[in-house]
Amino acid sequence: MSKKPANLAPLLSKYKTFLSHIKLPELGSGGLLVFQSGNFGLRAALFKADKHYATIKGFAESRQIDFTRAIAEIHQQLKKQHGSVPKRCLLISPSLVSAKLSLPVSPLKPKANGDMQELIRWEIDGAQSDDTKQWLIGSILVERGYLTNSQREEIVTELALRQDQGGEAAMTRFGDVAIELEYVSHPQLQECLTLQSKLVELAQDTVYSYQAEVAESSLEQAFTGLSDDVLSTDNDHSIAHQWLVSGLGQAIRKRWYGAFKLNGLKLEALYPSNGASFSALGLRSDADNQYLVEVHASHVVYLEGSNKNLKVIRTKARQDGNLSLAEVLAICPEHIANSNEPLYLFSPDDPLDELSAALAEHLMIEVRPLVQAPSSFELPKGVSSNRLLPCIGIANHYLKHSEPARACAVKAKDKEPPLWQKLLQPKVMMTMAAGFVFLAASGFIVWMQTNLVIQEQRLLELEQRWEKESKVKQQYDQVRTENKQRVDDIDNINNELALNNQLQQYLQKQLLPAAYTVPGALAAITESINQGVLIEKVELQLDSIVIDGRALQTRNASRFAQQLNDNLKPWHFQVGDTLSSAADSKTKDGVFIDYKMHLQIGRRYFIDEAQAPTTEQLTHQQKGE
Repeated sequence: MSKKPANLAPLLSKYKTFLSHIKLPELGSGGLLVFQSGNFGLRAALFKADKHYATIKGFAESRQIDFTRAIAEIHQQLKKQHGSVPKRCLLISPSLVSAKLSLPVSPLKPKANGDMQELIRWEIDGAQSDDTKQWLIGSILVERGYLTNSQREEIVTELALRQDQGGEAAMTRFGDVAIELEYVSHPQLQECLTLQSKLVELAQDTVYSYQAEVAESSLEQAFTGLSDDVLSTDNDHSIAHQWLVSGLGQAIRKRWYGAFKLNGLKLEALYPSNGASFSALGLRSDADNQYLVEVHASHVVYLEGSNKNLKVIRTKARQDGNLSLAEVLAICPEHIANSNEPLYLFSPDDPLDELSAALAEHLMIEVRPLVQAPSSFELPKGVSSNRLLPCIGIANHYLKHSEPARACAVKAKDKEPPLWQKLLQPKVMMTMAAGFVFLAASGFIVWMQTNLVIQEQRLLELEQRWEKESKVKQQYDQVRTENKQRVDDIDNINNELALNNQLQQYLQKQLLPAAYTVPGALAAITESINQGVLIEKVELQLDSIVIDGRALQTRNASRFAQQLNDNLKPWHFQVGDTLSSAADSKTKDGVFIDYKMHLQIGRRYFIDEAQAPTTEQLTHQQKGE
C-alpha cells in the first residue's frame, strides 16, 4: 500500500505541469474591449467588468491604417495574451464631434428623433467647423513618429518664409517641404494622408446622439414640499435646456461597424475623443465644480462640469510648436481664476510641468495633472500609462459606473424600428407596391402562360379530335354515298325487275301469243283476198294489224272485210274500223284503181279471260291447219 502513492507522484507532477500550461479564459461575458483611434493608428484596452469599477487587464495596438486589418491585429494580440476576449466593443474616435447645446426641448417633453436630429444639425454647425480644424498632417506625422517636434517647427518656419515670398513658393504644402528636407519619405507621407482621410469625414448625413443634463441635487432635495401638480410636465416653463450632443457621419460609422463585424466583434457605441478623460475625472473627484484641459497633438479642449454633468466643451486648434500659456488661457474662461477647485491638466505623453506652474501662477488656482498610475502589465514601448485614461473613463461610463451626463455616445447601429413602422416607410411601401405589382404581373403572366399551354393542348386535342372525326365523317359520307349509290342501284334493279316482269308478262300475254296468231292472221288475210282487191301494205302494230289497199268497187272491199273477219275468228282477231274512199292516185305499180281501203284488225276481247285460248291451244291449232 505504501508503494502506490510513490508511483502516482510522477504522474501527478506531470498533470500539474500540463494544467499550468493551459491558459484558461480570464474574462467572461462581463468583459469589454475599448478601442481608440487617432493619428497613431488604433489601440485597444481589455477590461474586466466588476460590480463597481471596470478594471483594465490588457492592452494592444496596431499601426495599420486599414480599419479591418488593424482590428484583426489587435484581436489576435489580445487572444494570444488572454486566451479569449469579449465580443462587446467601444470605440473612441476623433471623427466624432461633441458640443454642448442649448435647445428649446424639455427632457420631460422630448421630441421625435427626426425632429431632434434636424434641430441639432442646425445648432451644431459652428461647433462642428471648429472641431474639424484639429486635423493637420504635421500632427499626424509627429504622433506616428515619422517627424519630431523640432523638425515640425523647422518646416513650419520654412513654410512661413515661402508664403512671405509669394508666387509659386507660397503654394508649397507641408508634406512637400518635409520630403524636400528628407525628414519623411513618400510612403510615410502617403500613409499619413490616407489615415487623415479615413479619420476625418464630413458628411451631410451626420447622425447625432444627445443627452440632457440631469438635476444637480437629489430628488428629495429638489422636490421637497412640492405637490404632484408642480411635478407635472405641463409646468415645465423653461425656454431652453442644456443638451450634450455627439455626432458622426453615417458613412464612417458604417465603415467602423463593418470592420468590427468582419472580425467577429460587435461594436456597441462610439465616443468622441474630446472629453473622454472627463469621464475618468469623475471617478476621482466628486467636487461640484470640475475643470479640465485636454492637450492633444493638434488642438486643446477645455471641459467644465459638475460631478453629474459635462456643462462646457471648448475646442481650439494649437499653434505650431510647443503649447504656450497664451493658448491655454485663450480657451479657459475667466471665472475659473481664484477658484477653490483645482484645474486638471491632461496630456497623454508630456506632463507639462512648466505649463502647469505658469497656469497656477496666472490664474491663482491649483493645477493638477490628470495621470494614470502605472499598469500591472507591460505596455508597448513608447506608450505611457496616461494613454489608458480615456479608455478607463469611457469603459466605466458605458458600464454605468459614472454619471451618464458626463459623456455622450453614438450608437454603432440604429435601433431597428418595429415591423409596422418599417412597412409604412415610403421606400418600403413603394418597394412592396412594386413587388406586389411584380408578383401580380408575374402571376398573371404565369396564369396566361399556363392557360395558353392548356388552351394549346386543348386546341391540339380538338384538332386531333376534329381530324379523327373528319376522317370518320369522310368515311361516313363515303359509306353513306356508297349506300345511297347501292340504294339507287337497288331501286334501278327493282325498276328493271319490274320492267322485266312487265315485259315478261307482256311477252307471255302479248308477243308470245302473237308469234302464233300473226301467221294465222296473215294466212286469213291471204285467203280473204278476191279478184277486185289489191293489198298494198300490211303493217303489224302493237295490238293491231293495219291493211292498206285498193278495190275496184266498194262491194269488193266489203266482201274482203267480211270474209277476213270470218277467217280471223279462229285466231281471235276481228276487223275493226274500215274506211273506203275514192282513189286520187295510182299505185306504186302505176295502175289506177278506183277506191282506197283502210282496215284495222284488232284482237278479239272476251268477257271471261278464262275463255281465251292458251298458247298451247293456239300452237296445236296452227299445227292442225
